Parts: sequence; C-alpha cells; structure tokens
Amino acid sequence: MVAPDPQSHWIVLLDIEDFSLRPETAQATLHEELYHVVEFALARAGLGLDACAVQDRGDGMLLLVPIGTSPTRLLRELVRGLEDALVEHRGKYNDEHRMRLRVGLHQGLVIRRGERWTGSAVNDLARLVDAGPVKQVLARAGRAHLVLVVSNEIHKSVVQGRYPGIDPAAYLPADFVTKHGEPRRGWVTVPGYPAPPGLPARSGEPPTGRNRPGGVSGIGGDAGGVGGGADPGSPAPPPTPTVGDVRDSQIAVGAGATAVGGDQVNVARDHLEISGDHVAVSGDYLRVDGDYVRGDKHVHHHDPAAPTVRRTTPADGS
Repeated sequence: MVAPDPQSHWIVLLDIEDFSLRPETAQATLHEELYHVVEFALARAGLGLDACAVQDRGDGMLLLVPIGTSPTRLLRELVRGLEDALVEHRGKYNDEHRMRLRVGLHQGLVIRRGERWTGSAVNDLARLVDAGPVKQVLARAGRAHLVLVVSNEIHKSVVQGRYPGIDPAAYLPADFVTKHGEPRRGWVTVPGYPAPPGLPARSGEPPTGRNRPGGVSGIGGDAGGVGGGADPGSPAPPPTPTVGDVRDSQIAVGAGATAVGGDQVNVARDHLEISGDHVAVSGDYLRVDGDYVRGDKHVHHHDPAAPTVRRTTPADGS
C-alpha cells in the first residue's frame, strides 16, 4: 500500500506530571479536566478543540493544529490560556488532583491514516516532552503550573523573531542525549519565571552523541507510533569548565560541578576546589605564580605542574 502524502502541521503534545502516581479516581478526574483546560486554551488562540485532530494518550493529549494557523498566535495564546485554565483548576481541587503540565510545540510532516499518525516530527516532540532536563525544570519550579519546550526549529523561526508577547530571554536550551546516543536540544520556558530553574544560564553547542548504525546523529527518530518509543534520555554532559575572565571579584567556571581531566570541580562559597588545590577569591588582585594583575585582565596560566591560582592583595600596593 502506498503511503499517503504527508502534510505539515503544528504539533502540540501535553503530558500531566506524575499522572501514574495518582489514585485511579484522581486520574479519571485529571483526564477529564485536561480536555476542559485544553479547550479553554485553544479558544484563546482562536481555535476549537473539534477543529484539531486529537489523539488521547491517557496521561496527556497530542494535537495536530489546523494548517494555516498563525504560529506566533498559537505559541503566545496557547501558553497564556493553559496558564489561566490551570490556575483556575488549582483553585478548585486539592493537591491530589493538582494538574501540572509538560507542553511541547513542534512543526513537521505527519502521515495520517485515519486515526493513526506517523512521522519523525511526532517522535521528536515526544522525546522533547519526556526529556530528563524538561522534567527536572518542572520539578524545581514548585509554583509553576506548566513548562513549555519548543523544538530548535520553532525557537529559531518563531521565538527569536521577537514577535509581540513572546520573550526570547525567557527561554534556555535544554540538551540531552537519547538512549540511542542521539543528541537533542529543546528550548524551555516556564510562565511566571524569568528563566527556567535548573538550567545553566549559559550553554555552548548542543551535545554530541554516537550515531546509531546507519543513522545520522540528531536527525529523525526510530521510535514507533505515538504512545511508545519516546525515551527520557539523559542530560547532556556539561562543558569542561575553565577559569575565565576575572571581574568584580568573581571567577566564571561552568555550571555546577563537573569533571576536568577526570578531576572533580566543586563550587562552594568563595573558593573553587580543583583536585585539592584552591583558587582563593578576595581583594582586588589575582596572583599567578608571584605576578600580580588587576582583576579586569585576562590571565592565561599554562604550567600544569603549578595549578594553584591565588587572589590576594600585593604587599607593595601596586
């Protein structure tokens, strides 16, 4: 049988946090309430639920938005509508029935055979919504009602366009590697937060991962249809930290604790511990093997036998 021609859709995926941990009565209520929440949010974007193709996932929903829908309006109003509806839901129910959502937005080709849909775009969105870093952001954002993750393509074409009501500064990259060794990047925002908690404020290039046999890293996906095959993946390894610019009595090191040549780097209070040696931060000068420079200068130290860099006040006052 010849496959029908694919069509390009804006794809929305919603998952309820900790759905399987709730009692069955709470699951039934949350499942029903999710449809009311989504219907309200779509109305804010000028859409009806019956105008969208809907696939029920038990703990969530997958939507194919009608072709021709404005992506900027969809992104802006859908998020606002979901936030307002979830706030109202929170006011009606106790903690056992609290609804918090992981929401994903992507665009791509989908092949439809009746109620069955296939396509790499659907699989890739499922991976983004289920990614470990996205779940961690929602877990850390205790007062949030939802976390939104958009694909790299949506971030580039819609978010970075600086359209009204869409703030690029509120998005941070979330990198992870799938169980097949494929690197992925999504862009995350949390309504009500200036930036998503738990993600580094700075990020370099997306992570690299091993290619699966016969595949190209970061392209496509081999998960099955919706409802199976999506994997949470693992957070991408953080970049190797370096002692960067010294300004305002601070040393920029990478985000959190990471490894440098196999040694652990721990950031604690006012020192950086590197294999037992300390970089002390105090005063206005940085001493490197006896030489003093002011804190607004770049220092490059290339002697691996003498890793200690100490910041102190020179005796001669120069």
